[in-house]
Amino acid sequence: MLAPKYIPLFLGGFIASVALALPPVRPVLPPVEYLDTETVTNVPFTAWQEHLRHFTFKLAFDATPSNNVEMAFGTDGATGTTGVSPVEDGTLSPDECDLVVGWDCGAWFVEEGATGERVTAAPAGGCGAHELVVRVRLGRGGAIDDVRFLDNGAEVFAELSASKPPWLHASGWNRLRLVGRGENVRAGERFFAQVTPDGTSVRMR
Repeated sequence: MLAPKYIPLFLGGFIASVALALPPVRPVLPPVEYLDTETVTNVPFTAWQEHLRHFTFKLAFDATPSNNVEMAFGTDGATGTTGVSPVEDGTLSPDECDLVVGWDCGAWFVEEGATGERVTAAPAGGCGAHELVVRVRLGRGGAIDDVRFLDNGAEVFAELSASKPPWLHASGWNRLRLVGRGENVRAGERFFAQVTPDGTSVRMR
């Protein structure tokens, strides 16, 4: 049985560890206003801080052969590939997006924003209710140690998990853009992103 004097120290360490996690971001698509059915929202997002090791985001919605949903991460105010002078205006322009992940007309995709190079993957079990979870484990300085893509629990994008390209995360990202296109993108949708520390382990001797 632990002596009472050790209990406050244990609780204090546990609370400090939990406090390191950044608040989760849960963007919501606004109502469609135009005939092209496109809806867009931009929200602030902090991609990395010292001692934070896990970058996780999720897309959950009813996937169809015709709709499109994507989450883009980048730096608002960054000079993109066109070399246009940076302007921080609260939104991510296509030129400011470094990573775009989503669903496009029947398939998942992961796109490097700087080059437009896109990798696609067939959904697990066809269209319907899907949740894509992307988990990136970070090392010191924000470098990528490991990455996993899960579609309803099944691994996808194995080639990206193996190669771990550096453009899957950047410590300077400050904005997340969510885009939806199609009549069914708002059916049961859930979107989430967060950066958290490593799990805490406790040893007793």
